Amino acid sequence: MEKNEYIEFKINNTDKFSDLTELLDLISESKKSGDYKTDDYWFEKFPNYTLKHYYFRDSDLKPEFKTSKSDGGTWHFYSMAQHLVENIDIEFLKCENIGDGKGRLEFYACGYPYGGITGLTMFLNSFDFKAIEIDEGGGIYRVEWKNDTEFELKEIKTVANNSYNSLWQRVKTKFNL
Repeated sequence: MEKNEYIEFKINNTDKFSDLTELLDLISESKKSGDYKTDDYWFEKFPNYTLKHYYFRDSDLKPEFKTSKSDGGTWHFYSMAQHLVENIDIEFLKCENIGDGKGRLEFYACGYPYGGITGLTMFLNSFDFKAIEIDEGGGIYRVEWKNDTEFELKEIKTVANNSYNSLWQRVKTKFNL
């Protein structure tokens, strides 16, 4: 059985969690079909409360309310949509409430490098869900938030000290590294 990557996060609102899972279903369907949809489509599908976490260029279709400025770890909205649907080389597997006020987004990295966890972490953050633990394929990390848009990863397990069958371990064995 293959090992999947994941992001665990705090769930502070069950309605927002439902919105997240519905949007992830649309994104996953779009990725699988290759029908990536238009920018306008994604603008309409993201809940309004998530849009405040992104910045928009002057020439972009944008909401009527105030959104974030282009600084720090803030993502451009349409770049995030393109990242999730077209650029990040993953398959979304499931997003579930695992209890105790936590959720878990599981995905399979189709190749390495697959596009990293920063985009996914900030996507979850736009629903006001803070990542707390990440397995990005090469290690497991605790997430420490510096502010609303910036975080640091603190190593819990690495490929060298973990007990699961990671891609790196298989490569090392195959090539006697």
